[in-house]
Amino acid sequence: MIQSRREFLATAKCGLLLGIMGDTVTSFAADFAQDLGFATSDFLSILPNGAVKVFVGQGEMGQDIFSGLAMLIAEELNTPLGEIDIVAAPVSAAFGNSFFPGSPQMTAASSSIKVFYLPYRNAGAAARQMLHTAATDLLDHKVDNILLTNGELVCDGSERIPFSRALPLLHNMPTPSAVKLKDPSEFKIIGTPQRGIKVADKVNGTHGYGMDVKVPGALTAVVAHPPSFGAQIQHIDPSVALAIPGVREVVVIPTGVAVIGENYWVADSGKKALIIDWDESAGQELSTATIEKKYRELAVKPGQAFTFNPIPGMDYQLKPSLGPIKYAQENGAVTMESEFVAPYLAHAPMEPLNCTIFEHDGLIHVHTGTHFQFADKAAIVKTLQVEASAVRLHTLPMGGSFGRRACPESDWIVEAAQIFKHAEAARKSPIKLVWSREDDITGGWYRPFVLSKVSAALKEDGTIGSWAQRIVGQPAIDHDTLSFIGPEKIDLTTVDAVGNLVYDIQDKVIDVHHTENLVPVQWMRSVGHSHNVFFVETFMSELADRSGTDQLAFRLKHIREDRVKRVLELAAEKGRWNGGLDKDGRAHGISVHEFYGTYVANLAEVIQVAENAFKISKIVYAVDLGTVVNPDAVRAQMESGAVLALSSTLYGEIEIEKGTPRQSNFDTYRPLRFHQCPDIETHIVSNKAPPTGAGETGVPSVAPAVCNAIAKLRGKYLRVLPIAKNGIEIV
Repeated sequence: MIQSRREFLATAKCGLLLGIMGDTVTSFAADFAQDLGFATSDFLSILPNGAVKVFVGQGEMGQDIFSGLAMLIAEELNTPLGEIDIVAAPVSAAFGNSFFPGSPQMTAASSSIKVFYLPYRNAGAAARQMLHTAATDLLDHKVDNILLTNGELVCDGSERIPFSRALPLLHNMPTPSAVKLKDPSEFKIIGTPQRGIKVADKVNGTHGYGMDVKVPGALTAVVAHPPSFGAQIQHIDPSVALAIPGVREVVVIPTGVAVIGENYWVADSGKKALIIDWDESAGQELSTATIEKKYRELAVKPGQAFTFNPIPGMDYQLKPSLGPIKYAQENGAVTMESEFVAPYLAHAPMEPLNCTIFEHDGLIHVHTGTHFQFADKAAIVKTLQVEASAVRLHTLPMGGSFGRRACPESDWIVEAAQIFKHAEAARKSPIKLVWSREDDITGGWYRPFVLSKVSAALKEDGTIGSWAQRIVGQPAIDHDTLSFIGPEKIDLTTVDAVGNLVYDIQDKVIDVHHTENLVPVQWMRSVGHSHNVFFVETFMSELADRSGTDQLAFRLKHIREDRVKRVLELAAEKGRWNGGLDKDGRAHGISVHEFYGTYVANLAEVIQVAENAFKISKIVYAVDLGTVVNPDAVRAQMESGAVLALSSTLYGEIEIEKGTPRQSNFDTYRPLRFHQCPDIETHIVSNKAPPTGAGETGVPSVAPAVCNAIAKLRGKYLRVLPIAKNGIEIV
């Protein structure tokens, strides 16, 4: 945990500090050069004793990006992965994510490996090249291969040089502006299954999360938030709360009333004892029923047409469309239309939201788990009205996020800053803000509620002649801190997987109704793909049935890219596709999608055990993400994606009544149970394409695969999620 610049230097002090972005050397630690002795900066540091430190600016939330990026260094540097120490980097433009406009420091869209694959390899290769030159000079003869291990340079498998001997040469050696990377045929680490660097720490409980931060003399703060969206404080009586032993202070902040106590239980008791009169009139007419009614009214009216293609790799190109009805009239085609609904979803990560804030050594230190560092630090600076140089945001590992800890408004962090600003207690003691599970689940920032109408015209040969889709819902990324709103005033994530259909349909039209209400929404793992793939892939199965074509064959007939076709065929092969239905009450459902260059297909096997009761026995993935760094990490992400997707598909729903969420904890916002979890298989397509991502890609296509299988058994498609809402039980 970095407490000051001096302490950062103590962890980073080294003989060699490298970071190469392509052919350009950049430095986030140029101002540290005097202390370090040698600093060109960014990602890789080799200490005087030969220990290797890798600096990572990406947020670690269970996807094991620490290990993935370390593997890139280890491969090129020729050092054992187990000898690398990972350091969470400070907030710096050097760690900006070029996938997003402006290259902010953030972790999202499964982009970490995609963006940093070459920079981290370049950093390792540059160090290897410099070490090789130093070893050749010291031995005074040609050296073919070096290995950095246990503080020594092992040359050609036999001769050993202490790293400390090479260090003086490295100090005076120019950093290469261009390096030669290993050919993939030489890889010994990249592409091989590797146990995560911090796995043992996670198992034995020493892996420190935000909830584990302990600062001497720290007090705990909790916040009484409005009981309904839009509610305002009319009157507050803190006297009963203040009378509780250990409660230090009660302070009103913009988002509620903070209670500060000696520990969580004291503070929470004080929170429960507060007497607050709330004006809840603003949300009285707000409910999911009224929202759905409004959306249905909008869904029969033309929305904002979408044709724009602003992001490389997102093929949002639409040709002028007749629309299914007019197409059918002119071509004698058959039309179909279906309506789909996806509910609000809470992220509900296992680790509650938390943030520790205090002043030390003239700096304001903020310790929290986040993957939106650039926005979070800016929010702290704005809230406290201080210079950016006065704030140190220390990024901690997260006990899950699913997008919640990349809140566009940095809500829980701003709350901690507000308490720090306004509470007298904060001037004397560090403050640790803790949200309860109920705070998080009822506090908003949900995946949007979305309604979609999809229609198509089938030609005489059974193929799709025209496709039209209308999407109604709140935009997930229409925020000041980061916006994906294009010139057409459409949030691009709204049309994820729809604007860039994997199917070759020449005549298609998409339009959007963006809505507003008091419910705060933001991205969730896989963003628009999480529900749009359900809409698209369910409707594709309906169309296949209507055309009298096998659902797999129907999809293959329309797929335009070989990589998409390959994963679909592989999932069907490994899952032993049975055409959809066996006589023994066993059915298969299938689906496929693309996520920013990653291609995923799913097969779900479902068994009917009673009239409205089913067992999901197997989920099969086939995934193509180009060059694979760690196959074990890919499988782990598919498995976690399946569990999250199944929880949402079976039970996930936030219902709003009179402005108040009805679900508040895992008793009402139910996750998947162990006994319901199916066997999960992951099959990875091997190729040499540039790497893409795995973190979010395992979620979207699970729901339609499961629902398509159930539809085969019950003879009726599921168009409203969650499944439980349809009176169906999963055993």
